[in-house]
Amino acid sequence: MNWKSGWSRRSFLSALGAVSGSLFTPNELNAAGMFAKKPKSSMPSIDGSPIVPVTTGLGSTGDIYAELGVTPLININGTVTVIGGSVMKPEVMELMRRGNEHFVLIDELEVAAGKFIAKLCKSPAGYTGLVTGGVAAAMVVGYAGMMTEDLEPRIVACPDVTGFPRTEVIIQKSHRYAFDHQIRQTGAKLVEVETREEMIAAINPKTLAIHFTNILSDRGKVSGPETVEIAKAHNIYTFNDASADVPPVSRLWEYPAIGFDMVAFSGGKDICGPQASGVLIGKEELIHYSLLNMSPQEDRIGRCCKVGKETIFALLKALEIFVNQDYDATLRMYDARAQVITDAVKKFGVTARPREFNPQALGNVTPRYSWQIDPSKLKITGPEVMQKLADTRPVGIGSMGAGASGMRGRNPDAPAGGNHGGHNNNRPPRDPNSFGFAVWQIKDGEDKIIADRLVEIFSEAPKA
Repeated sequence: MNWKSGWSRRSFLSALGAVSGSLFTPNELNAAGMFAKKPKSSMPSIDGSPIVPVTTGLGSTGDIYAELGVTPLININGTVTVIGGSVMKPEVMELMRRGNEHFVLIDELEVAAGKFIAKLCKSPAGYTGLVTGGVAAAMVVGYAGMMTEDLEPRIVACPDVTGFPRTEVIIQKSHRYAFDHQIRQTGAKLVEVETREEMIAAINPKTLAIHFTNILSDRGKVSGPETVEIAKAHNIYTFNDASADVPPVSRLWEYPAIGFDMVAFSGGKDICGPQASGVLIGKEELIHYSLLNMSPQEDRIGRCCKVGKETIFALLKALEIFVNQDYDATLRMYDARAQVITDAVKKFGVTARPREFNPQALGNVTPRYSWQIDPSKLKITGPEVMQKLADTRPVGIGSMGAGASGMRGRNPDAPAGGNHGGHNNNRPPRDPNSFGFAVWQIKDGEDKIIADRLVEIFSEAPKA
């Protein structure tokens, strides 16, 4: 479906880039010029060059998506990996560029970055941080580190854990999820329990740790603090996967303060760092073991969990911005974006429903906005509106196929006609005459684009 307003894909993307692109001239984007208070480096900027135009080959048209034949999206689905998670702020992009200026010992940079993280995130004494290639990578290197410690023969053998003293990880049955695959790929064995009594009874000399899936904590019978208490009493580790669970920002220091030995947060969700980044906060010894098990080291299970120098700097800046943000102001910005849409569609009898927002939700904490269609005025349903938004071209508005789980392989044992694909990430409306979405990942100006598209949809809808 093409817009009738004369927009082309290139003019659309150019308009989106105009605001951010005009903020900085090439001279202002050199290594020392973006922030006046920053001291100049004594080293010359060789590879971290100022932004320059691309005049030949890929990118020379100004529309890299069209050049590859793929459809870019306005993100109303949320911070799901299958559509890219989130977008980085200009300051984060600038630190990524500066990170490309020089070579550096990655291990030295990771240790320094860990200290920066620990201070910024108010970590307990004896804790530090590690920039990982996402939370899934943090789990791989974290659990490998627990099992191998700093013993090179174990490190090169993993995931063959034959002869390792402790290889069992206890997990509540209700906490099983797609990402416990990352625990299993280290060679560790998962042991399911349901109650506190079963958890204690499952502990034996082979027990390594207890895994806690934070976003599922309301489904389990053993809380986070109880899990830590049990683990400490039996001298075993704890790992808390809190990937999508900030904001509130205070969780960055509250969860380690509970006593979890390791806590992991995604860097590519609301922190808005590089998509392939994560933050692992944990006890210094365990973080050291984790780094021994990951890139840039060779011949270990985490060699594939590579994190570049550029990603490390960008993640640190994103985390700094996230920690220091005025979240009340952020919420007001979300409300203002939704109001742009409300003002545009009210002439069609489409009205805003009350904002849904639970600031203490376990994960993906953000307001959700929805609108009610008056069936006595328009013959169109909420799902039909969402489909038309997704079908918008040259840029889609959301995606009806952006299931959080992504692609699925063929299952020969599945019943005929089974769904092998992802699921619709947009929550079904409470009634067929409503539609809604979150606005936390739309960029400046995209609220107006969504509003204009909805005006087109409702203008073309049959009247009741």
